[in-house]
Amino acid sequence: MKLKRLFTAILSAALTLSLCAMPAMAADDTTTTDVWTQNSGSITIHKYEYNGNDAKESTGENTDEKNVPTDTARPLEGATFSIYQVMNRTQLQAYYDGLSNATSVKVEDYLNDTGDAIKADESYSTALKTQTTDANGLTTFDSLALGLYVVVETATPDKVTSPVKPFLVSVPMTKASTLNEWLYDIHVYPKNGTAYGEVKIHKTARVGNGAESPLKGVTFTLEKFSDTDKTWKPVTESESDNTKFDLKTNEEGIVSVSGLSQGKYRFIEKSIEGNTPYIIDKKPIGFEVTKKGEIQYNGENAAPAIEIPVINEGAAIEKKIDKNDALTKSTDYSVGDHVPYQIKVTVPWNIAKLTTFTVTDRPTNLKFDGKTSDFSVQCENTAVEEAAYTVVNSGDGFTITFIPANMTDYAGKDIIIKYTATLQDTADQTTTGNTNSASLVYTNKIGVDTAGKPTEEGTKETKDEAVVYTFKVKVHKTADDTQKGLSGVEFDLYKEDANGTVKDDAARALGLDASKKWTQINKEKLVSGKDGYLEQGGLANGDYYLVETKTAEGYNLLKSPVKVTLNIKETTTFTKDADGTITKTTTFTGGDEQNIGVHTVNVVNRKGFTLPVTGGFGTLLFSGIGVLLVLAGVGVLFSLKKKSNRA
Repeated sequence: MKLKRLFTAILSAALTLSLCAMPAMAADDTTTTDVWTQNSGSITIHKYEYNGNDAKESTGENTDEKNVPTDTARPLEGATFSIYQVMNRTQLQAYYDGLSNATSVKVEDYLNDTGDAIKADESYSTALKTQTTDANGLTTFDSLALGLYVVVETATPDKVTSPVKPFLVSVPMTKASTLNEWLYDIHVYPKNGTAYGEVKIHKTARVGNGAESPLKGVTFTLEKFSDTDKTWKPVTESESDNTKFDLKTNEEGIVSVSGLSQGKYRFIEKSIEGNTPYIIDKKPIGFEVTKKGEIQYNGENAAPAIEIPVINEGAAIEKKIDKNDALTKSTDYSVGDHVPYQIKVTVPWNIAKLTTFTVTDRPTNLKFDGKTSDFSVQCENTAVEEAAYTVVNSGDGFTITFIPANMTDYAGKDIIIKYTATLQDTADQTTTGNTNSASLVYTNKIGVDTAGKPTEEGTKETKDEAVVYTFKVKVHKTADDTQKGLSGVEFDLYKEDANGTVKDDAARALGLDASKKWTQINKEKLVSGKDGYLEQGGLANGDYYLVETKTAEGYNLLKSPVKVTLNIKETTTFTKDADGTITKTTTFTGGDEQNIGVHTVNVVNRKGFTLPVTGGFGTLLFSGIGVLLVLAGVGVLFSLKKKSNRA
């Protein structure tokens, strides 16, 4: 306000010098003297944005531009002025000659009660011309008839705190240095004070209840509302110094913009660089810069610079196997085992704004057991409401379709899905293993419709895997005399099993511990080939017992089972590429050789005869011979007795 009063005083002083000089010189003369040598002139307005320094006195000469401080005064484009002729040449000349009734001329004489516009319903109330300053802050009203004019700033750029007060300009006017020299082309230097706002967006990200961390690489657009055509227009640079905005968050998650003039603005998030789990929300972040350069955000006034915190929510999925009440990413099981799995799904806080939130289980060489008693969907150890999801079988796995609108109670929490899948007899027995991949597809770009409601503009799929390995026992059946393989030898393979059906006398007959329960692993007899080899795959680590049921001709049948211990250790690592592709690396140790998952055992049969089976033909033969020998012995005894009697 001090600046405006100072500038008004300067113009008034200059005008007073001009308007008072002639009446003073012509006070004793009663005739009008026309000393003007031109019939027209011009008014050139040099408009500046001016903050912080004292204004310099302006006399109306173009040389006054040297008084403009170039370091703080910047040309101001977009200021609109209207000029009104309040005295014509004759009236102005009469005033200068002292023949006018007016003893002094003030701009207030021509203004309304508020002092910011020309009086209405006067002969001069219609603007003679209206023009707007260009990029250099200039506009020239040329070919003006001589007379007295009121100049009114009728519109200003948003950054101007308030317009310059109306002022008078005489065309012509006397030069300050020599009062007898007339200026026909008048230069005026009205200056506006301006105010700017500064806003920072501080982007952080989190997944569920996880800690927030700065989010780099989020790109925004900045828009300003145009009251003229009622549309939002992009803002790409500072109005104070024309510095281009960098609208992508830095390492600290910050986007900073300054030099914002008065008006309504909004940030809109566009993209996030890299493969992240975070959700883009295009709901505008609106704020307003006041005339004083203060920021209004969420209905509250703030300082000229504020920081707006914005969180990007994220979702996640984690797949593990429950082995002996311990969760792991990889382990071993036998074919036919029911493998217990757990999927942990982290629900984003803004779940209600999402359209899609779907979990799909994709097993390899495993089959989902179905919604048995082993299947559950829980949150914080409580069953998730059935209205929040549906389950359908999908191939050998399943798909759970969550209903985001019904999941507000689970926002920011973990949902735990438990189930079992049976390892099939097609199971891979190499380091490739048998993966069970779980995927989460969710809305990762939320738009806004015309009613302001969220819409889905994009989805993302994120995956996680767990892997089951199964191993192989290979038996090499050899002869002790030749050390070569024996073909045609038959075995069964047993494993201790709390649910086994082989027990008591049946177990004892096989040479197994009768106090335990056992399960036969092989469905068909294991028979050695011509090279003496036989094998059984699909086995987890543990102790197994080979029971020989038939041996090669000429060799003894094994008297007791052969214990075989599988102890193959696997080491697996999972890595995710930039695009989310999962790569698995596995090594096996503890088998025959590195990385094959096979354990070979050598079983030797010894040469000999086979004792006949009780009740067989051999038994009858020996029994007959025995009877004959007994009878012969009896005969001999009787013969000896007779000889003794004769004697």
